[in-house]
Amino acid sequence: MAVIGAGMTGLAAAHHLQSHGCRPVVLEAGQGVGGQVRSRRLGSDVVDMGAEAVPLRAPGVAALVAELGLTDSMRHPAPGRTLLSSRRGIVEMPDGVTPVGPTKFLPTISSRILSPAGLLRAALEPFSARPHPDDISVGQFIAERFGDEVSRAVVDPLLGGIHAADLDTFSLAVAAPALGQTVRKGDSIVARTLRHNAGGWWTRLRHHSQRSGPRTPATATWEHGLVTLPEALAEGLTVHTNTRATGIRQVGHEWIVDATGPRGVGSVAVDDVIIATPARIAAALLATACPPAAELLSQCESATVATLVMRADLTGHPIATAQTWFIGSAWSPLVRQVTNLSMKWHLAEPTFRITVGRQGGTPIDDLSDDDLVAITVAELRRLGLALDPRDPIIERHRGAMPQPAPGHRERMAQLTATLDGTGLHVGGAGIDGAGVGTAIVAGRRLAHHITSEEEN
Repeated sequence: MAVIGAGMTGLAAAHHLQSHGCRPVVLEAGQGVGGQVRSRRLGSDVVDMGAEAVPLRAPGVAALVAELGLTDSMRHPAPGRTLLSSRRGIVEMPDGVTPVGPTKFLPTISSRILSPAGLLRAALEPFSARPHPDDISVGQFIAERFGDEVSRAVVDPLLGGIHAADLDTFSLAVAAPALGQTVRKGDSIVARTLRHNAGGWWTRLRHHSQRSGPRTPATATWEHGLVTLPEALAEGLTVHTNTRATGIRQVGHEWIVDATGPRGVGSVAVDDVIIATPARIAAALLATACPPAAELLSQCESATVATLVMRADLTGHPIATAQTWFIGSAWSPLVRQVTNLSMKWHLAEPTFRITVGRQGGTPIDDLSDDDLVAITVAELRRLGLALDPRDPIIERHRGAMPQPAPGHRERMAQLTATLDGTGLHVGGAGIDGAGVGTAIVAGRRLAHHITSEEEN
């Protein structure tokens, strides 16, 4: 079998297949493995330019790390404050704020990030709740339930910061799957939260008393960067880097994957093909092999983003003593997040990571590296952060941040049904969602589907 793409989804799938006696061939167009997991050296430090850490509490992730022998060498981030751009300037993030709204209301009220009118409108949520049997956008849902101010001040900075999202086009079912039943039935989130907080002390006390042993840390990386994980997954696999799959065609009962690369791979004949690439690339590969699947994939939108890491002395600014600063689209169409890497990962020199680019924001595709640094520095200065960057490094992620529109889950279920029984399997961030943990789960799911078919 062939796996197209040596990102986290493809590598997790290939690793799982090999552990079950299969011998997958992995074709990767880039120079290395890991996809959007990219670690770079900045002086004596290693910094990550894509995902910063692996979520250990995601299903199966801690077990995979242990299986690869990486548990003892893990590094965990230091605790730190999170900041938020607000109508009151840069403030500390209220406790209980999540990418789809606050789960605790008193901290949000006392923070004064909402105006009195905004608070009053949010408090009316039990009276504005109504059922939505179909998926809608995050923006529509939050505006209907809590009002525009909650959307702009609370949800947009976090969801936009994490996913580069435009709330008005981002699927609520993808952003908050746990709210599915509440949304469909039209239950009040405020009423449910108040009930939970009223009776939750006993549940939390009982859970604490039953828990034994140390709690698993939330995230981790390694001394040489997060790329340690995909490199460990790739060990023992047959991986052809700098090898681009150019097409898939069926000959008899086999699939032929045509490829070009320096090692003369040419073509690979297999029974099963896993395509773990950005959705637009998967759509192009399936254009001839399965046009209905290609059409579904062509509907998957994505945004171009970039990461800048630089040394700078920011003494006197709140981010100098905090870990992360989220900046909503109402404050900047370009900059989403600033992370103090020196505080988060104990780096010797003051080092900051700036993530830029968002759906519907300032276009960055055609900017040179120098221009991107210049407009980012100018934008941060406008936001009150004057820096004189030293040794900036840039990593671009073109069309890499998925932007699932309402109905995405239904379309992907239709995609799975369309490909069922064909020997073609598709996964990755554009299909399953962004994040290292999500990719590992998706890769295991793809591999399990193949091994289950072989057992039957």
